[in-house]
Amino acid sequence: MFPRPRAPSPLPLPPQLGSRPLPQQSPPHPGEVRRRLCRCGRSSSAPIPGKPGTGSFENNWSGIRVRVRALRLRQDRVKWPGLAEGAKVRVLVPRSRREPRLRRETPSLALGAQHPADKRRDARTRRARSLVEEEDQHMKLSLGGSEMGLSSHLQSSKAGPTRIFTSNTHSSVVLQGFDQLRLEGLLCDVTLMPGDTDDAFPVHRVMMASASDYFKAMFTGGMKEQDLMCIKLHGVSKVGLRKIIDFIYTAKLSLNMDNLQDTLEAASFLQILPVLDFCKVFLISGVTLDNCVEVGRIANTYNLTEVDKYVNSFVLKNFPALLSTGEFLKLPFERLAFVLSSNSLKHCTELELFKATCRWLRLEEPRMDFAAKLMKNIRFPLMTPQELINYVQTVDFMRTDNTCVNLLLEASNYQMMPYMQPVMQSDRTAIRSDTTHLVTLGGVLRQQLVVSKELRMYDEKAHEWKSLAPMDAPRYQHGIAVIGNFLYVVGGQSNYDTKGKTAVDTVFRFDPRYNKWMQVASLNEKRTFFHLSALKGYLYAVGGRNAAGELPTVECYNPRTNEWTYVAKMSEPHYGHAGTVYGGVMYISGGITHDTFQKELMCFDPDTDKWIQKAPMTTVRGLHCMCTVGERLYVIGGNHFRGTSDYDDVLSCEYYSPILDQWTPIAAMLRGQSDVGVAVFENKIYVVGGYSWNNRCMVEIVQKYDPDKDEWHKVFDLPESLGGIRACTLTVFPPEETTPSPSRESPLSAP
Repeated sequence: MFPRPRAPSPLPLPPQLGSRPLPQQSPPHPGEVRRRLCRCGRSSSAPIPGKPGTGSFENNWSGIRVRVRALRLRQDRVKWPGLAEGAKVRVLVPRSRREPRLRRETPSLALGAQHPADKRRDARTRRARSLVEEEDQHMKLSLGGSEMGLSSHLQSSKAGPTRIFTSNTHSSVVLQGFDQLRLEGLLCDVTLMPGDTDDAFPVHRVMMASASDYFKAMFTGGMKEQDLMCIKLHGVSKVGLRKIIDFIYTAKLSLNMDNLQDTLEAASFLQILPVLDFCKVFLISGVTLDNCVEVGRIANTYNLTEVDKYVNSFVLKNFPALLSTGEFLKLPFERLAFVLSSNSLKHCTELELFKATCRWLRLEEPRMDFAAKLMKNIRFPLMTPQELINYVQTVDFMRTDNTCVNLLLEASNYQMMPYMQPVMQSDRTAIRSDTTHLVTLGGVLRQQLVVSKELRMYDEKAHEWKSLAPMDAPRYQHGIAVIGNFLYVVGGQSNYDTKGKTAVDTVFRFDPRYNKWMQVASLNEKRTFFHLSALKGYLYAVGGRNAAGELPTVECYNPRTNEWTYVAKMSEPHYGHAGTVYGGVMYISGGITHDTFQKELMCFDPDTDKWIQKAPMTTVRGLHCMCTVGERLYVIGGNHFRGTSDYDDVLSCEYYSPILDQWTPIAAMLRGQSDVGVAVFENKIYVVGGYSWNNRCMVEIVQKYDPDKDEWHKVFDLPESLGGIRACTLTVFPPEETTPSPSRESPLSAP
């Protein structure tokens, strides 16, 4: 695209009509004259052919209009560069040279106001023309009211590509210009006055309205201020108004703790959202132990939600340090109650929190009204009996306030029944942690015939395994289940044995609040290769094997009585089976019966104490795993008998719909895994470790299945290859540092 010239440019002389002399001939008719005039455009020396003594184009011409009929051009027409079709051209010719009308060779051009016959042609031409006029020494073209020379070669029939140009400095230049006008008091059409002084700030209405919805409504909404020349802004201080005006005119804002509140007040009142955002950033970036209480107060006053959330997280993270400063006593009740109730509060014992709360209450007498509400957030059941007696019960209001007395009774009852604690869980007995992790336990390294007693958690942020308190004894091919965030480890083997001859009956419980283990009642029968489920606050140990052979029996553990009792047994003994829970019942699939792999599915209802047969799986399998996600029961991996005294991995997977009583295949595993750990974490299925029969080795792989995408992915590895490992999810305190390498037990017997 060519730039548009500011002044008309001279028309170029067509090469065929230069200043060369023309041969003498008879006078041409006017049509020929007009055609040649249109070809030559403009010349100071070209004479009219056959008319000696004719003056030049320059001075001896009067206005006789020559029109170009744009829609019916002929080949003998000469097109001027840049002249649009349908153009109207005014050519100046001498009045003394007008000729009578003769027969024309090319009727494409017509002279205006000459012979009457030409008027008919003029009428037809006017209906189809577009007017372009420019005036210079010989002719005038006008294009949409803008003057333009033909020498600019404007494209008429085909427009070139459109380009948009943007100035990066234009907006800042305009803003600087407005600011300079304001500083010089030029073109200002309104004066603003703060509510606390009579200082005047001349401004431009258009600037204020463009930056603030408040001013836009004031100046355009028919308010009385629309016609006022001086407006008093009550509720806006001088400092705040100056900051707002400076920002609108300069896009810059300087903040400190001295002017912050005035600026916030003005920005909130006048609805200047960018200033509010800058104030939020300033507050968040400057929070310290010394000012966190004041920043929180400002956030609440002006409803700065993001700032308030940040202050809460800051206080939670630094609460132990805050307790040793005077700022702790300045905390408002709402923020203190939030901190005391949070599971994210770390590095403080419940006794320390109780003592700190008593200090806060005793600072001012009116605060004692909050005693019961605050004490509800102290987790007295997690204190030791000695702490309750020596420190808590000695406080006056803990003995006189009914709510506080009930809190002490609750703690005492909880402490007296340690076996029942998993089924007595409440907000005041929960662990102060908000992180749930994948946890693995036990397993065997076949190469060394070593059984592990290690309890590990996977830290997703650090992408590494971290050790928790190890078990008192090693375990593999055991059963694990969780009740009330307590981890139970049941049966299994403490020494490597493929026939289950070293099966045990001992049961241990892990408490993540204290990172400690305790032993509970043992099974009635030793079991390994069995399944353990937690259902309605009870544990169910199903089938398995021991030195006596395969087991059809089922045992139920009651934490309230710390006892195992028998319930309805299976119709046939099973081991190497898998199970899961859904809808208040337990499902058991596959396994091995009398050395034969199974594909049956059974359902146990604890309310009726009966087993019910369901639709069988599509594939026989044993030593597989089973879990529940939503309304689907997934069966994954395992192995089956090849028929030549050997085994193959089962890579196929499927899920069962209890509502439809039917199975549906899903994506196959990437690698075979048998005798594994399985856990559901954030609606994804994790299959941990195990043994690959196709590769004849223990594996360290952890595969993840996404039910939504029906895809398998390898996510990470165990620290070592382990078979007979078990997995679950548990809310724990993440250790600060990784503990030393896992401890192991040496085998006491060989298979």
